[in-house]
Amino acid sequence: MIIRDFKEEDLGEVEKIFSTYWTDPEFLEETSRELYKFIDQTKEAKRRNYRFFVAEDRGKVLGIAGMRSAPDHMKVYTKTPDPVEFYISAVKKGHRRKRIGNTLRVRRLEEAVKLGYTEVVLYSPDSHKESWIFHDRHGFKRVGPAVAPDGEPGMIWRKEL
Repeated sequence: MIIRDFKEEDLGEVEKIFSTYWTDPEFLEETSRELYKFIDQTKEAKRRNYRFFVAEDRGKVLGIAGMRSAPDHMKVYTKTPDPVEFYISAVKKGHRRKRIGNTLRVRRLEEAVKLGYTEVVLYSPDSHKESWIFHDRHGFKRVGPAVAPDGEPGMIWRKEL
């Protein structure tokens, strides 16, 4: 398995993976727009804006994970001056518990350190509670409950780098 930057030709597979976890059409459209923005960015812009990585095995995309400079609504949960948000992560059904999510997490942490971020913050909605233990097990500390801008309740985690 390799972890690499997301490419335009991955879009169809990534959208299928997302649609197995999220059913909100607005969220899915927004995520696709962000993927297109990533494709269109110059290398310099990618440095501090959205970054998306895919896990690939034998030419098949098995997972995706994104990160971005923490938006203002997430900065209220941080303690350091330059936080990054681990924005989205999903592993293809049938491939969970194969360390794909962990490998994507490690790659994002390495990239965050390389780019000079000082902390990671992430949000997970109540509808994805099955993933919460993953964050707890990998050194992220629960900050507490929060409500996303779209009104969905969830939990916030943080980790200083």
